[in-house]
Amino acid sequence: MNITLDEMKFVEDEEFRINALPFQGEQSTMVQIDMKKWAQKQGMWPQEQYGEIIHYYAAARGWTQEGFTGMEIIE
Repeated sequence: MNITLDEMKFVEDEEFRINALPFQGEQSTMVQIDMKKWAQKQGMWPQEQYGEIIHYYAAARGWTQEGFTGMEIIE
């Protein structure tokens, strides 16, 4: 059985598509960079727990909502 280069490329592309690795987007990277700069200015970096930095950063940006768990159903 002879396989062409195009067929081999197709199989390789499909393998990468099916077994894709996680990828962090540009926006997520930008937020992490900004959060680190913010935490350094606040004197929290690097001694504070990362989860706490996320919490305080989100609160400082106004991204938190009282009583919101993320599991609510929006109708």
